Amino acid sequence: MIVESHCHIVSPDQNKYPRDLGMKPATWVRDLSAEELIALNDASGVERAILVQAFGAYRYDNSYVAYTAARYPERFVAVCVVDALKPDAARTLDYWVKQRGVKGVRIVTWTEPELMLDDPLLDPLWRRASELQIPVCVLTNFHQVPRLERVLQHFGELCVALDHLGLPRLDDGPDFSNEQVIFDLARFRNFYGKFSSWTIAAAAKNGAQGRVEFFRGLVDTFGAHRLMWGTNFPASNDRSYQGFVDYAQEQLSFLLPDERRWIFGETALNLWPMLR
Repeated sequence: MIVESHCHIVSPDQNKYPRDLGMKPATWVRDLSAEELIALNDASGVERAILVQAFGAYRYDNSYVAYTAARYPERFVAVCVVDALKPDAARTLDYWVKQRGVKGVRIVTWTEPELMLDDPLLDPLWRRASELQIPVCVLTNFHQVPRLERVLQHFGELCVALDHLGLPRLDDGPDFSNEQVIFDLARFRNFYGKFSSWTIAAAAKNGAQGRVEFFRGLVDTFGAHRLMWGTNFPASNDRSYQGFVDYAQEQLSFLLPDERRWIFGETALNLWPMLR
């Protein structure tokens, strides 16, 4: 079973699901309804998907992603975004999880000023996510990756997935010494690496050897059971959806069949077992 761990939806109905007018929409934002995504999934052999709140379109209003996951529970689960520094962040998370049925939360540091992952003010949200037993996905820039150590150590029962592996440049292959901060997180058993086809393409700029060595290193260090793939579609849109699926499978075909089985499905199913 192929499980897509990271994609976005944006409703074409802006009356029912208005986009956040308090921020400039991200340049990638385009209509992609749940039904359109299902058709793309079916055509590409993707059977399940994790719907990550489209922060660039809706910021903290998770209504569309929550509605979609509730409507198609056999296909999707939803990951919401909450404003981590608000005093009621933990209560807000309770609402989205208990009343709207979301199965994960995403912390986005791309705010002004930049949200720091090791800020103790975030502790109530980390703690509540741990109590609710839902995974936390983290979208941050690469310079903040080391700050995850405090979170992983203080909240050892919390599963934390780093979106896009923290957006490393991956321009220093084949040794990738700049990315050592990612590999250093392997000692935390509650850490998971989530990568997209963008990550594969970045590693491939170092040639086939660089791509193979980077991902072979990831699998050997973390184990395939702590790595998962997603398209990032339509935020990543330089290929068709089918193109992203095919590209990832082709580029990682050197991995063992069981390793690919985990990366392209089983890891996500372990974190979101309700999709089995």
